[in-house]
Amino acid sequence: MHQLRDALPEGADRPGVTVPKRVRILACGSLDGGDDAVALLAAAGLPDAVRSAVEPVGQLGAEHLTDDQPDTVRIVVDCVAGLEPGEIVELPLAELPAREAELQVASTHALPIGQAVALAASLGALRAEDRFLGVGGASFGQGDPLSPVVQAALPELRRRLAAAASAAAAG
Repeated sequence: MHQLRDALPEGADRPGVTVPKRVRILACGSLDGGDDAVALLAAAGLPDAVRSAVEPVGQLGAEHLTDDQPDTVRIVVDCVAGLEPGEIVELPLAELPAREAELQVASTHALPIGQAVALAASLGALRAEDRFLGVGGASFGQGDPLSPVVQAALPELRRRLAAAASAAAAG
């Protein structure tokens, strides 16, 4: 007969046990909007283990940030017009509303992304671990390809996105 006392592995409430956090990568943008596709393309090229966390959201809304378990870390990735094309910025998601005018997030969000984040924050849904990765864009025309400078930044954005996801999962 098996002994049932402590038959299961130790849980997160026990000292010395680390449970990986759940990660959601919220990829904003449109594949036919020039550089606005960069977040979706970066996410599509992630390793399989990380790509499973990707959710293409098109336009980020507060609802994407308010319906998660407490151990979930969100990483929002998008194209921004307020940076030099190809420049990559990474910051806590909670800082995005204060920097929205400077960054000029390019996706055609129904509610500006900074306001969506601010609304989620006012509802207590943001966590200190939540991150934003943005890359400066140059061309946002319907049907435009990625600009050469953003195409050149794509591998570094993908590398930083994978690193942010790994760090978030490790807690």
